[in-house]
Amino acid sequence: MNEPTFPTVTKTFIDSLDERFPHKDFGVSEDINKLNFHYGQRSVISFLKAQYALQNENVLTRKTTK
Repeated sequence: MNEPTFPTVTKTFIDSLDERFPHKDFGVSEDINKLNFHYGQRSVISFLKAQYALQNENVLTRKTTK
């Protein structure tokens, strides 16, 4: 079964998201809801980075499995 294609992800888009939603360090007393919200944002950015890598993979960068 073919997976649906994912829209093109650009480096500019990812960089813009990274700038707007940067990694944060939290203290031990930080509210769990703030942590969950932040790491949810970062999870989306990580997913988009992985999609970007897949979309820009070519013969020279492709990892082969043996």
